[in-house]
Amino acid sequence: MLETLISARYRFYQRAVGLLVLATLGVLFAMLWMTNRQFGFFSQTYHLHGFLDNVQSIQKAIPVTLAGLKVGEVSDLAITDYNRIRIELILDREYQPRIREDSAAQVKTDLLGNAHIEINMGNPARSVLRDGADIPFLRSPDLDALLKQAQEQLTQVSVVLANVRTITEELKKPEGGLLGTLDAFAQVTQEFSTRLSGYLQRIDGVLRDAAELSGQLGPLLRELTAVSREASRSAADLAAVGARIREGQGVLGGMTDSGSPLSRDVAASTRKLRAVLTGLEKLTDRLPVYGQQIERILQQTERMTAKLAEASSQVPGLIDKSRLVAEDVDDMVGGIKRSALLRILNPAEPGRRLLEAPRDIEWSAPAAPPP
Repeated sequence: MLETLISARYRFYQRAVGLLVLATLGVLFAMLWMTNRQFGFFSQTYHLHGFLDNVQSIQKAIPVTLAGLKVGEVSDLAITDYNRIRIELILDREYQPRIREDSAAQVKTDLLGNAHIEINMGNPARSVLRDGADIPFLRSPDLDALLKQAQEQLTQVSVVLANVRTITEELKKPEGGLLGTLDAFAQVTQEFSTRLSGYLQRIDGVLRDAAELSGQLGPLLRELTAVSREASRSAADLAAVGARIREGQGVLGGMTDSGSPLSRDVAASTRKLRAVLTGLEKLTDRLPVYGQQIERILQQTERMTAKLAEASSQVPGLIDKSRLVAEDVDDMVGGIKRSALLRILNPAEPGRRLLEAPRDIEWSAPAAPPP
């Protein structure tokens, strides 16, 4: 009986000790699991660090996520020599290939003030961020700062609404200052548009007159072109005469003979020409004075041009005067063609003196342009 009781108690104690050992082992296993979960003693880890000026709401052991998935936590916070705070991150090494050189860590805070660090996945084309490297930190806008900015914006909106209310009340008054100002502005705008229409009509008239003037100047330009062609032909004739002189033909060709009376006359003319050149040298000394006079004449011409631009209505009369000037120029050209110089350049006709001007040659002057 006693032995049975002792054996029963012994088995009870054995069972109690076994249960106690099992419970102790379970607690130890749980503690090891929690410690490994927190510190990663039995798993491969990956360390990164970053810097922030302010770590408000950031503490040790706050989670670190990668694209929303928890991959680690904050292991340490320390103040550096540059008055910045160094944040140490411990991450699972299996997620290291997802973190590249262009990845960044951002501190996010929810409405309850709970913070966590979010790391974005990098570009696969960039290199993997090595263990112990520096990762740039970004801080999302603080809730307090956002509320402060919202309060400032609401204050400004309240001021704007008050101003709008004041303007609305002013518009409701039939004789208010704002309505009077708008009416005055409308009157000024209407007067300005009327004046602008008048100015545009004047400009249109000036443009039409300019078009008519360009049409009248066309025939005159054509006549000037014809005169230029005639002068070109005369120059060609003079070149032919010069060629004959160089060959010794004609009257002037015979001037190369020093014993001929014509050569003596030419020598006398040369002496006279030298005297004329001496006078021209004296005249050259006075050219600066003439240059000043020409400058004054040019200034007067500019003033006259300005006056002519203002007196555009008198352009038809000016065209008639230019026609008369063109006729005078034609007469002068005809006189030059009938002069003795051209007669000397050509062989002398029998029965006519050497220096006698040919008076039996008729030169047709170009017709004057129609008015």
